[in-house]
Amino acid sequence: MGRYALIIVLGFIVIFGYMTIRANRMGERAELNSTKFTEKLMARQIAHSATEYLLSLHSLNGMVDTTITRSNWLGGSFTGSITTTNYDSASMVSQVTITVTATVDEESHTTSVTLNSCNLLIPVIPAAIGLFAESVSLTMTGNARIYGTDTNIDGSSGPEEALPAITVSEEDDSTALKTQYSSSTKLQGQGGSPSIAVFAETDQEALQQLAAAYASIADYHLSSCAGFTGNVTLGSVDSPVIVHVAGNCTISGNLTGYGVLVAEGVAFSGNVKWYGIVLVTNDDAGSASGTGNAKIYGALLISASSAVLSFKGNDRVYYSSEAIQIIGDHITSSGYNLKRVSTLSWWD
Repeated sequence: MGRYALIIVLGFIVIFGYMTIRANRMGERAELNSTKFTEKLMARQIAHSATEYLLSLHSLNGMVDTTITRSNWLGGSFTGSITTTNYDSASMVSQVTITVTATVDEESHTTSVTLNSCNLLIPVIPAAIGLFAESVSLTMTGNARIYGTDTNIDGSSGPEEALPAITVSEEDDSTALKTQYSSSTKLQGQGGSPSIAVFAETDQEALQQLAAAYASIADYHLSSCAGFTGNVTLGSVDSPVIVHVAGNCTISGNLTGYGVLVAEGVAFSGNVKWYGIVLVTNDDAGSASGTGNAKIYGALLISASSAVLSFKGNDRVYYSSEAIQIIGDHITSSGYNLKRVSTLSWWD
């Protein structure tokens, strides 16, 4: 009986030993799997953190077409790139891709973000005249014209595709203006004549913020434009200016300006010429008028509760990618590289 008991005991010892070894191996595997899972999770978190870091470098400093490596970042490492993949010179919008590969020990994770990026101080230009208002009134008499076809500042044809002559925020305003000018050639551009379209991708608040940003870096701060009479030149092609008027701007005479004009309303008479962007922002009615031979090359943007426009005589408004590019080059060379970005895709 003792021999059988010994055999049984020895059998239990062998079985227990085998089970212990197996349990230890399973524990080691579980620990290894847990470690790999933790490392993989950490790599993903590091990739996300690094992506946000590179995005901030691009947004705040305009950094592009560069590679950044960090060997000690939140317990791991990463290599990331900021690459410009496309550029639309008409809207001055770049397509930028940020790709980051993060590593923790032997585990790695890659995140890639593609976004639209443009200088915060350069708005999207939807038309020769972009109206961001709840109601719109447009009066055009005489030989006044608005052209959405790209026109260089010397009057020759520009390289970009045509934009609408006018864009509005509301479909009702588009319908009303098309009916009003159905038999007219005064509004020429994309889509034929009358060239009118709806554009609602930019809101009034965005243009108000843009006006405030321009005001913060303006070359001229004025309460009115009373001093701009006679033969006056503001800025140049190589050195455009930003003029901020805390009120309405009425200009007569032979003023020629290059750059950005920001006001609560503009009224041009005589032979006024402005090359660049005219931005009208007003909580109430934003107005723009011309009586004579006023010409704008670039774009006129109005953000207000209501927009009131009146052009007479030989007034002209031309969409000009060249005039807008002059502003873009100046802002970039001056170091104002803050970017406005919108995400197109996120691959993780």
